[in-house]
Amino acid sequence: MKGLLIASGESWDRALLIEELKRDKFFIICVDGGTNYAYELGIIPNMTIGDMDSVESSLLKYYKELDVPFKEYPRDKDKTDFHLALEELERFGIKEVLIFGIVGTRLDHTLSALGVIRRFVRENRIRLIKISLGIKSDGYIFNRRVKIQGKPGEIISLIPMTDKVEGVTTHNLRYKLDKADIYLEDSLTVSNEIEKSPCSVEIEGGVMLVIHHRS
Repeated sequence: MKGLLIASGESWDRALLIEELKRDKFFIICVDGGTNYAYELGIIPNMTIGDMDSVESSLLKYYKELDVPFKEYPRDKDKTDFHLALEELERFGIKEVLIFGIVGTRLDHTLSALGVIRRFVRENRIRLIKISLGIKSDGYIFNRRVKIQGKPGEIISLIPMTDKVEGVTTHNLRYKLDKADIYLEDSLTVSNEIEKSPCSVEIEGGVMLVIHHRS
């Protein structure tokens, strides 16, 4: 089973979430204020995690009456609610995760979440994470291979999440790479294009973020 996290950031694609829920089965965790979004969309999560400082009190009561488990933590703690939610998915042995709501007005929260994701993927605790980055924009963070369905001409950017990503090979992209090394402080691999779907990116070392802008 795959994991699905709904956090409290504002910038994500509601339509994509609904489509994903129709296509697949997920273990759903709401991260604190993400509970409000779940209620708006009629989603009953498998669990809610956090200090609950951003959840409407009426929704706490609503979901508790539905026997949704709540893991409540104090506000003063050494890990973010998002970090704790990823650890919970790891305990269930989940290796693929879909995330909504880590991008919003708090850049510090977004950068922190991306750092935590990088660690989980780098340590092979989670194999692949897909993130909704906004309307029609998705990110894939991985340490081996990703395959993406898209349309010719759509933009694909490859962003290293470690100082160096080794052995990068692309398939069905306009600008081709064959076992190339790319670097965090470079911009060579921004704004590639899909030639044929599906396209894919393979790497031999490091952690990669691939961003797909859908038309």
